[in-house]
Amino acid sequence: MIKRSLTVAVASLFMVGSFLVPAEAANKAGGLCKKANQKAKIGGFDYICQKNPTVKRAKLTWLIKECLDSNRQYLSGKQAYAKKLQEKADLLTQFAAAEADTSLTQADKEELARSKSALLDTFDKLSRTSKDMYEMALTVRDLACTVGI
Repeated sequence: MIKRSLTVAVASLFMVGSFLVPAEAANKAGGLCKKANQKAKIGGFDYICQKNPTVKRAKLTWLIKECLDSNRQYLSGKQAYAKKLQEKADLLTQFAAAEADTSLTQADKEELARSKSALLDTFDKLSRTSKDMYEMALTVRDLACTVGI
């Protein structure tokens, strides 16, 4: 009888103890989560429940905060690069309109050509820098969003 009572007591304690374990204890980096934007500390780092931006048809998983930050930097950098390319196209359109002006003297045409060359060189440098920045952010994002490293 004592053996049976002891077994029931131990089983009861085990069952009650399993209900008292916090839900965060089951969280694992890259593991599935249930509620978007939920936050947790895993291994001393901040994690957020989101879909991984590097995975197609991703499910909600625990992502380190830096993954989402670097993804935002990548997207804004890519947008800035596209804007620079559009600005360059607009500038070329303005120069084409100015070059079509028949009332320009030869000196004006030469000055316009120098200005065009200088501005296009500047735009090319800015565009390359912008592209390098967003490609670097892409690399950081891919590293930050990879589970297990």
